Amino acid sequence: MWETTSPHSIEKPALNKKGKPLYDKNGKPVMVKSWPWLISMSPVDEVGHGKGRQYHEPVKVKLLADGDVRITEHDGDQFKVKQGGSISNLTKGAKLGTKDGIPASSVYEKDDGVEHVYYGRGYVQLTWWSNYAKAGIEIGLGYGLLLDPEQVKQPATAYKIMSYGMRTGKIFANGHSFKKYFTQTKTNYEGARAMVNGSDHAADIAKIARQFEAVLLKAKVITPTQAKAK
Repeated sequence: MWETTSPHSIEKPALNKKGKPLYDKNGKPVMVKSWPWLISMSPVDEVGHGKGRQYHEPVKVKLLADGDVRITEHDGDQFKVKQGGSISNLTKGAKLGTKDGIPASSVYEKDDGVEHVYYGRGYVQLTWWSNYAKAGIEIGLGYGLLLDPEQVKQPATAYKIMSYGMRTGKIFANGHSFKKYFTQTKTNYEGARAMVNGSDHAADIAKIARQFEAVLLKAKVITPTQAKAK
């Protein structure tokens, strides 16, 4: 819910101080634009597409004859992704990520790969080409998400990524998984925020989670057999 809440552009009639519509000299309503934050509960793009982040600049992706994939970043650093998911440097001293706003290097310009951008998409805002590569392989899509990052916004795919990452601690979750925060004796919604984005708004999200929990528990169906056993 939190990660898929984003601003949407809407237009509405402008009102005067008395709350009545304003009209222009042609008698048409004056419209004003606003950007309210709306809850979509659907896979979405990251607001700003990662502007200012080191994953904002595009990269070029080339499927090689041996079945591996070559990645060329905007600054010219190159990497190879193997079919099993391992990533190695093709350029000595290559570092993942590029400073946002720098001109494309000559290596990048000459590369014959397909250009893609790996800003946040989906339910948990999957970012970085390396995570797209790992996610596709982990959920059984091979290079599918690396070669076509827009797939991450398909609800079924977005859910698989979110579910798999949170259950295993892999891909985006940085080693954090459900079992660390939820057991038969412990519920730690604040800490569980680390599975997606550190401690960012952890208390706000925990409050929402408890509201969902209360609704779900209240909606639980008790069968006659269960009631008798109690």
